[in-house]
Amino acid sequence: MPYPTQSKLPFLSLFPNLVRVCAATIAAVIPFLIAGCASYKAATAPAMTGALPFYLGADISALATIEQRGGVYLDGDQPGDALAIFMKHGWTCFRLRIWVDPTNGVNGLDYTTKLARRIKDAGGTFMLDFHYSDLWADPQKQNKPAAWANLDFDALVKQTRAYTASVVKTLKDAGATPDFVQVGNEITGGMLWPDGQVKVPLSTVKVFEGDVTVMAPPEPYNDAKQWDHLIRLLKADIDGVRSVTPPADRVRIIIHIDCGGDWPVTCWYFDHLTKAGVDYDVIGQSYYPHWHGSLENVRDNLRETTRRYGKDVMIVETGYPSRDTRLSSAAAKYMIWPQTPAGQRQFLADLIQTVKEGGGIGVNYWHPEATYIPGNTNRWRGPDANSLFDAKGHPLPAMNVFGLQPETTNSIP
Repeated sequence: MPYPTQSKLPFLSLFPNLVRVCAATIAAVIPFLIAGCASYKAATAPAMTGALPFYLGADISALATIEQRGGVYLDGDQPGDALAIFMKHGWTCFRLRIWVDPTNGVNGLDYTTKLARRIKDAGGTFMLDFHYSDLWADPQKQNKPAAWANLDFDALVKQTRAYTASVVKTLKDAGATPDFVQVGNEITGGMLWPDGQVKVPLSTVKVFEGDVTVMAPPEPYNDAKQWDHLIRLLKADIDGVRSVTPPADRVRIIIHIDCGGDWPVTCWYFDHLTKAGVDYDVIGQSYYPHWHGSLENVRDNLRETTRRYGKDVMIVETGYPSRDTRLSSAAAKYMIWPQTPAGQRQFLADLIQTVKEGGGIGVNYWHPEATYIPGNTNRWRGPDANSLFDAKGHPLPAMNVFGLQPETTNSIP
């Protein structure tokens, strides 16, 4: 996920024709999806693998860059190692995104391998997040890497499988075998557009706002063809992971969409994967309350998901601001916690409890590693609002959501 002002922009804008759908049509479509999801037989879904630890996780993909720029992480009043600070507070799972050929190397293979080795050496659980792009891939864009842009579809399938296998093997050879692998980032609308792009039903849960230019689905649109393409890409990428990690490695495949509180669209998506026999282990969701509904929506979605598909579920992206971000009234609908350090902590505590109630196995916080960088001159003169460090580099109260460390007074963002 890019920074919040760039990434979670209106998914609805992918499908401008849907905006003009009449109320009667929407009323007809949504109950159909719900009814279909209620009646679908889950007998073919693989059994859940059994009890697992609850993972409190952090996407720390920018950590090495922040450290190189002089970022300050304080443990008490002394400089500390960011990863050690997370782990002493109970954070055990760390996610890293990977881009195919980033212009400056950040989040490329060499960068990611070094940071992944550091996670594994510290005893952390490592989650690898393939974007299958040279930059951000998210609900508004899933751009092919430049080097793959002119490949025909069969060649694209072969290339993405080979790339996936090569990356995972490189990590394994470096002593950093991933514990979880996301084959795609927020791929509700598909991946490697336009080849693997699918049209998503209109959501009754998500909040849509903003104005973005996105790549339209291929026209004339053929839903069966586009789903066949997406399924082939997913199977190729999953096969790439499996080809270099035998069962003894216990690598678990995550399919990640951005529908944390949206059961009808979640059901629509994973019914397609079930019907096609896609081999994966975990359903990953993004949940940001200003886009993805209420905590009740999340709990109900996770419960229905585990019941229907027999899979473990995780919130693999979330975040909440520790200061006022001046959201629109629409986006603020489900922002029921104060935008303060205490409110940020309460949000995270409430989300963890909700995910547990829904049968989920973890919560992964996005970009908490932003911290004070001397000489940085952005408009806040400090880390962004969702960070878990304050403007001097002290951990904010949400870092200590499990209450494993003595409370401190260092809570000014």
